[in-house]
Amino acid sequence: MKNIILIAIICLFAACKQEQPPKDYAVIHGKITNPTENTPLRLYDPVTSESILIEVAEDGTYSDTLRLKEPAYFNAVYNNVFSFYLANDMDVELNFDGNKISETITYSGKGAAENEFLKYKSKRTGELMGEDYKEYLGLDQDAFDSRTSAYSKDLLDKLEDKNSDYTQAFIASEKENLDQFKKDIQAQHEEQLKINKVLSPGLPSPEFTDYVNYKGGTSSLSDFKGKYVYIDVWATWCIPCIYEMPYLIDIEKEYEGKNIEFIGLSIDRKKDEDKWRKMIVDKGLLGTQLLADNEIDSEFVRDYFIQGIPRFILLDPEGNIVSYDAPRPSEPRLKELFTSLNI
Repeated sequence: MKNIILIAIICLFAACKQEQPPKDYAVIHGKITNPTENTPLRLYDPVTSESILIEVAEDGTYSDTLRLKEPAYFNAVYNNVFSFYLANDMDVELNFDGNKISETITYSGKGAAENEFLKYKSKRTGELMGEDYKEYLGLDQDAFDSRTSAYSKDLLDKLEDKNSDYTQAFIASEKENLDQFKKDIQAQHEEQLKINKVLSPGLPSPEFTDYVNYKGGTSSLSDFKGKYVYIDVWATWCIPCIYEMPYLIDIEKEYEGKNIEFIGLSIDRKKDEDKWRKMIVDKGLLGTQLLADNEIDSEFVRDYFIQGIPRFILLDPEGNIVSYDAPRPSEPRLKELFTSLNI
């Protein structure tokens, strides 16, 4: 009789344990080796544009409990950016070295499998795109389809192989994301083929005429033939543009007197011309500073398919395209390119 009662108690306990509802919160914790002083771990939700700041102790440890309305893909930010997935009822331990995050990041606990998949997906996406994503996007249709299909199949196989490791919501979400990726990348492929037809190296550059010159009067692109021309398309409201300015100034000083002209082409609004002029003074900008005639809708900007700035363009002395998307001043590749052209 005692044994029967004991078995009944064990069965009742097991049943109660199985029937426990999922937690309505998620836990993230771990340790950052070589933490940066007074720097929190930031989880940014690109869907809601909301950020969660998680305090990191002096020894690099951190922990937080979050109640999420829906499972979320975050951009985790700590001296670098990486993808992070979290849903209620998960308890993820996330550890990494603050000085080399991508090489050291590890996950454990409930939710680790989903984040390991995202880590693998990021690696495979990098391999798909290669060092210059424009080369992949510019492949002929058969080669493009082959590489894209192999990438998609690899990720789908991984989802199916470890189906039991992931939540069904995550699997459904990743399949939906992959379908959307294939649609988006095909559209980018088609646009890249259009770009290659009109902006390939050696083709004549689109022109601009009579842009306001900071020093007075107006200037046209044809005025600068006879030298290489490095064009910086920027605006006063563009933070990444401002970031490049000190690097550009250093490059301009280093190549002073060489066979190259540096042009700053602002797409600020006409009513913000005073802001443009003030920033040129405040930042000590060099070279030829011009103001486009119709902001982002300027014909020159449209002809170069510019949808985001800064954009850097390099032309040869005959006014032909060397690169419609040249390296930025902060990239060592720029000086390597100049050297290869004997500038």
